Amino acid sequence: MKTVTVFMFVLGIVIFISCEHKKEEQKIINTTDSCSVNLTYIGGIKTLVEANCAYSGCHVIGTGAGDFTTYDLLKSKASEINTRVVLVKNMPPTGMLSCNITKLDNWIKAGMPE
Repeated sequence: MKTVTVFMFVLGIVIFISCEHKKEEQKIINTTDSCSVNLTYIGGIKTLVEANCAYSGCHVIGTGAGDFTTYDLLKSKASEINTRVVLVKNMPPTGMLSCNITKLDNWIKAGMPE
């Protein structure tokens, strides 16, 4: 009887750990999927650009580096942005998470919806 109880206890732990592992695996899959979503300018690209490009001393009015503070200004530079950020990956100089590169790339490929 004692052996059966120990076996059931161990089996319960194995099942519990297995379920937790699957939950973690699912989280990773969902996170990856969120990187490849097609965003609009208002629905995410604006925030991404403000955090990584259009801030004081960088891509704002008066810097000579190109102003990315509005949709129209950003859209007019899409080809250059694609080259520097997505292809060459030398912008921003501090680096950008690959997930953000994927979002920006998908936005450009989708025709830069506002």
